[in-house]
Amino acid sequence: MDADLPTREVLVRDALRTELARLDTDVVTAIGRALERDQDRLIGGSWGIDDSEGCLLTLAAREMGMADGEDLLQTSVAAVRIPALFDEVWALILQRTGDPATARAVTHRLVVEALSERSNQVEASTSAVAAPAETARIALPK
Repeated sequence: MDADLPTREVLVRDALRTELARLDTDVVTAIGRALERDQDRLIGGSWGIDDSEGCLLTLAAREMGMADGEDLLQTSVAAVRIPALFDEVWALILQRTGDPATARAVTHRLVVEALSERSNQVEASTSAVAAPAETARIALPK
């Protein structure tokens, strides 16, 4: 599918995935929970802005017990990069499709996939670390 997309869109999608992968696990979890609860708020230009309903970063920050998205931005360099990358991906998809609902659905899917990839990487690295320890326990003399 990526072969059919404009080069800039592919580059920005990849950059967004990379920055989402750099987030701390608790931020990834909070964004995932916010996405599950508030899918319709995932719109370009809404990251980090508290418009009385709460954008995605604000909702994620609240999941973590913070007042708003500004607090979340102060916790991570990756979190600072994500709003601009997300806005650009959303704008490029909107420009390509001409439909806000389609742009919302595509960007939602991209973020969910990136968060899922991040979770899978964490699980794989955790099990890889746990495996040698288990082997060592088995090899210990009794």
